[in-house]
Order: sequence, then structure tokens, then C-alpha cells
Amino acid sequence: MAIQENFEVNIRTIKEKLPESSQIDIDEDFCLMDIQYDERQENFGYPCRLDGNVMLFCINGSIMMSVNLNDYEIKEGELIICTDGDIVKVSRPEISGSEKWHFVMLAMSHRFASDLRIDFKRILNEGIIPLDTSVIRLNETVREILGDHLKLIAKIASCKGELYKDSVRYLVSSLVSVLGSQWFSEVDNLKSRRRAGTDARSNHKRLIFEQFHRLVSESYSQQRQMAFYADKLCLSPKYLSKLVKEVSGKTGPDWIDSYVMLEAKHLLKYSHMPIKEIVYRLNFPNQTVFYKYFKAHTGMTPTDYRNS
Repeated sequence: MAIQENFEVNIRTIKEKLPESSQIDIDEDFCLMDIQYDERQENFGYPCRLDGNVMLFCINGSIMMSVNLNDYEIKEGELIICTDGDIVKVSRPEISGSEKWHFVMLAMSHRFASDLRIDFKRILNEGIIPLDTSVIRLNETVREILGDHLKLIAKIASCKGELYKDSVRYLVSSLVSVLGSQWFSEVDNLKSRRRAGTDARSNHKRLIFEQFHRLVSESYSQQRQMAFYADKLCLSPKYLSKLVKEVSGKTGPDWIDSYVMLEAKHLLKYSHMPIKEIVYRLNFPNQTVFYKYFKAHTGMTPTDYRNS
């Protein structure tokens, strides 16, 4: 398998892969794209790491996406949100008869999102574990609001001037608030149904697990010891380990290792980063320790895996 040069993609590299006529942008910070089926169109057929935030809404057809090794099919009326650092792969769908796929994408830089004071990762982390997905099926009212916002954003973004940029920011912030309201409403409904069938102690354990999972997703590249996460949650490592296993069926170290291995595998396969640099990035003391760790989980050395 060939190693890709552009393992990390930002708004600029996304725009380069799509027809210019489909794009309305604000510098390198924001872009609204209308993406329709074109058999000549290049796609992201290999895993790449996002440098920015993306919302992808399906108007027609469907497409398969992998986000951090979780596979999703995005169908008509559904929206998926991918955030800074996510490893994403998009598979071209099979087209049958007259069926064509049609998507709208909102892509924004980390700086643009920060100016909006939107923490996409927090929004997703509070919902992905309970809902077990990062895909939202929008209800009819929210779909209408989305369409109205996108038309207005497109119209204003095509104008020049700093005030127009500010207007786009306010509209995007409003749109995310509406989407977030449905997202959290679904999370709350699911939690209410769970509360009806479980006791308060079980809910408390689930909450602790969700906090643990969020901490791991943020710190796995630097911290692989349960003691670190237990300290953050004011628990003993033994109790936290038992709780995580009870709630998820996987041990705490298994969760940590799965994140570390995801990062290691993709850096080995889809970047030119030297192994010694990967060792440093994942905070291993030296290459020998990393080689033993990697082989214990895959049965292969990092070099063999990269060349396979």
C-alpha cells in the first residue's frame, strides 16, 4: 500500500479535491461546499487526519465513512460531524440506475470554531458514548432550519468585507446551536429511558465511564497509566478499572491501547513520519519499548506493518 503524502487535511486540501464552482469560502477558515455526484471527482479513499471541523449533510443517496475506525453509512436526511484530529476515510458509493448522491459540507478551521466559542469535541463526546454514533438523523423542522441557514450563509459568504464574515460566523453559531439542541435532546431521551430501567448506582457508574472515555480520547498519546485517569476522577485505579470493565466489557488499559494502536497504525501506514518520531509523538521511552508494545498487539513489528 502506498504511503500518502497528505495524511493530514485542512480546508485548503479539501477544497483542492472538489470543483471550485461548488465552493463558497472565507479565506482558509471557512468553506461551504455543495457536493454532487461526479464520476471524475477525486475522493478521500485513504485515511486522513482532519485539521479542522466538518459537518456533512446528506441530501440524496448515501455514502460510507470511517471515523476513528468506526464505520457509518450516511443516508438522506442525516448529518455527521467530524472534529479536529479525527481519522476519516470516505468510500465512494456504488451508483445504481439514476441514483446520485448529493451532500452539503460545512468545513471550518479550529480558529473559526474557537471564535464561535463552539467546542465540537465536547458536544460529540457527551453524545457519542450514550448514542453509540456521531450521525444525527435530523427531524423535519431542523432540516428546514438547516436549509434556510445554508442558503443565507451562501448568500452572505459570497459578499466581501469583514462585517459579512461576522454575519457568517453568527449564522454558523446559530445553526450549530439548533443542531446541538436536537443532539442533546436525543441524548437526554436515551438517558431517561435508561434511568427507567436501571438504578441510580448504575447511572453513576455510566457517567464515570463516559468521563473516563473522554479523558482517554484527549490524553492517550501522553498518558497510558490507569493511575493518571483515576487521579483525574478522584478514584483509586483498582476501583476505576473494575468500573470500566463492568460498564463497557473492556478493561481500562484496553481502551487506552485501542487509541494508541489506532494512532500508531495510521501514522505507520499513511504518513512518511520516521518511526523514531512516532515513538516520540506517542510518548514511548525508546524504540525498543515501542517495538515490543506494537508487536504484542499485532504480532508484527512496526517496520513489518509499514511495509505490509
